[in-house]
Amino acid sequence: MKNILLDGTWKFRAIDRYKRLPAEHRNALRWMNGKVPGTVHTDLMSNRIIRDPFYRTNELDVQWVEELQWEYTRSFTISTKYLEQDYVLLAADGLDTYATICINGRFVGATDNMFVGHRFDVKKFLHRGKNTINILFDSPTIRSKSIEKKYGPLRVALEPHRVYVRKAQYSFSWDWGPKLTTSGIWKSISLRAHSGWKISNPFVKIVSLDNSTAVVEVTANIDRYGSGPLRVRAYIGGNGSSIEKDVRVRDRAVRFQVSIPNPRLWWPNGYGDQPMYTALLTLVHDGEDVDQAETQFALRTVKLLQERDTEGRSFVLEVNGVKIYCKGADWIPGDSFIPRITGEKYRALLQMARDAHMNMIRVWGGGIYEHDCFYDLCDELGLMVWQDFMFACGEYPDRPWFLNQVRTEAEEAVCRLRNHPSIVVWCGNNECEWLFCTEHPGKTPDDMIGSIIFRQVLPRTCAFLDGTRPYWRSSPFGSGFPNDESNGNHHQWMVWSYWKDYPEYERDRARFVTEFGFQAPANRRTFEEVTISPDRFAQSVVMEHHNKQVEGTERLLRFQSAHFRLGDSFDDFIYQGQLVQADALKCAVEHWRRRKFSTAGSLFWQLNDCWPVSSWAVIDSALRPKAAYFAAKRFFQPVLLSFRRKEGGLECWVTNDLLDRVDGTVELSLSSFTGKIRWKKNIACTISKNSSARIFSVSDRILNRMETRTTYLFGRLRTTNEHVSENRFFFSEPKHWEKKEGSIVSEIRQLSSGKFAAALRSDVYAKAVRFEIEGEDVFPDDNYFDLDPGKRKQLIFTSALRVNELRKRIRLRWI
Repeated sequence: MKNILLDGTWKFRAIDRYKRLPAEHRNALRWMNGKVPGTVHTDLMSNRIIRDPFYRTNELDVQWVEELQWEYTRSFTISTKYLEQDYVLLAADGLDTYATICINGRFVGATDNMFVGHRFDVKKFLHRGKNTINILFDSPTIRSKSIEKKYGPLRVALEPHRVYVRKAQYSFSWDWGPKLTTSGIWKSISLRAHSGWKISNPFVKIVSLDNSTAVVEVTANIDRYGSGPLRVRAYIGGNGSSIEKDVRVRDRAVRFQVSIPNPRLWWPNGYGDQPMYTALLTLVHDGEDVDQAETQFALRTVKLLQERDTEGRSFVLEVNGVKIYCKGADWIPGDSFIPRITGEKYRALLQMARDAHMNMIRVWGGGIYEHDCFYDLCDELGLMVWQDFMFACGEYPDRPWFLNQVRTEAEEAVCRLRNHPSIVVWCGNNECEWLFCTEHPGKTPDDMIGSIIFRQVLPRTCAFLDGTRPYWRSSPFGSGFPNDESNGNHHQWMVWSYWKDYPEYERDRARFVTEFGFQAPANRRTFEEVTISPDRFAQSVVMEHHNKQVEGTERLLRFQSAHFRLGDSFDDFIYQGQLVQADALKCAVEHWRRRKFSTAGSLFWQLNDCWPVSSWAVIDSALRPKAAYFAAKRFFQPVLLSFRRKEGGLECWVTNDLLDRVDGTVELSLSSFTGKIRWKKNIACTISKNSSARIFSVSDRILNRMETRTTYLFGRLRTTNEHVSENRFFFSEPKHWEKKEGSIVSEIRQLSSGKFAAALRSDVYAKAVRFEIEGEDVFPDDNYFDLDPGKRKQLIFTSALRVNELRKRIRLRWI
């Protein structure tokens, strides 16, 4: 196939069909340079028509953009030889969203779905020499509102018209994201010429798998453009295997089986390696190679176990016959303007997830089916993907025209993604059935308008085109009420959203938790990039604008006041807000991990952000980790020591995610904040593989002897295989502690070029020590950590500064 890439510089302009263009922006009607892939908002910023919508409250000033039409155009040259090909396709991988395409002034086609690629046969519209393409984007807001007016409003959270358009739902605003409803050519666009035959959609499906042999079935689609016999020459290779096979093509498909000896299995992060194989299919006609298709795949099995027990019915994912406790976070698009998300940003975020011992990412249903590089990275890093289809928080139309859109979209998504071993669950939507049944007691999920999508269209598509991993109707969902704790998966939002504090997490007995969370402000440097000095206090207009939840700031202050002495500075607000989030997620995850496998998954909302905001993310939009990210590195570690307060005393638990038993010693001590030991005990323990167990209880008889505001329980687990877990339990809130002022001594030394070690020691207990280098983004391997009296802590970090400069710029803060 011969391609002419049409990415790069285009011309664009506004078309004010609906008379919504503000007078001060009339210059948007002139032709300007735009960038493809891109969005109209980023092109307008480049041309200084609008200011950065992320800055202060500029978002409010750019709402007119979504109510205009936008025309994009460019020229390209076609040779006579190019036109000698039998077919020339216009391949538009992503058009956002209502687009009308013309070439040389002639109508080519129209689109209405952002999520699918479009192919148009355009040879008849082309001529030798200079050609011109025009794409007119209609207003997604006015268009979808007109469709809503025609068919009637549905029960929808946030902007109700959004459900009528197949477009990233978060662009219409969300409770963590701005209202920046985009248009544009958001993925690559090209011309593709070919003659003869084509092979496409290769799929490698596991038929059977054991220690000695994997049997896989390979299929592909064949497009015939002539007569004569066709054959496929197949090569399957990787991990010491090299298999060739030659098969005859019948009709419009090829299907055959291959046995792979000594298979190497793909495992989630923490359970093994992630080896990949390659399938290369060459289409042969009359002895000549006419086309090729290639895909990577892996060998692994996945099952969803739902077995009756004393609490209801389990919800456990099993990979390669091993039960996996799923640890991770929910994922939203990494920018409000999707084409700005680079491969480097994808890698940074997903590598941080892996480094925090996560093994699962949930792609949330209000965003996009992610770019190929996202899933490639998840394959490489061992991050299982819970993949929502792109529906969220509302009823959706069940009109035939809409169902046809959904079928096409689902077929393309499944065919594109099904070879990725990282994807372990297809999920119909986010919260649609739960919200419907909450608002309509007595009704069932099947009473919801659009339920046919999630109970018929999507599961049938997944079964027919894939069949290798489970389909789950919604997140959350289960038998009975869709968010019941006794079965299915669960979203826990009574804590935080309904004003309950995080100790309430320990009452939750859900089987698999795919959403829960606590907000925290972004990091100070991130906010400084989008604010001015007078904005920088918690209740400023700008800071409240950068928190999209109703009463979000009020919650931040309420929960800070529950645990810490409220400060009066912007840094106090950020620092203490991040600590509350970290302690909240820690409380929840430790509770659910102690219940392993009665609870079998803890995915918090959310990993990342799309703009600078106070939100549930643990990594802000500038890729700066919050305190909760470093807490996650500790509470997701494979061997975890944790404490649980019970009537009559305090329990000590060890959770073991390893596939080997853990032998070790737990060292417990009741200590004052100044380091005076009031009680201690060492307990030898053995924890079975892949399990959790209580190993000791400290009775109230011991605990009642000490002063709650000056004493804490310290625990350390040391194992024979060198896993170490530390934890602490406090008997009063930090706002009530009686502590002596202390100091932390720090020293920095250089380990190698650009790599440094910082050693810290405190003479009293110091909670949540924040290590920073003033004016620099320095991210040590640990941060917001606790320092016990007289104990030493070493951090490793990288910097371009010299040692002497680093020493001058160290800034430490702690409780």
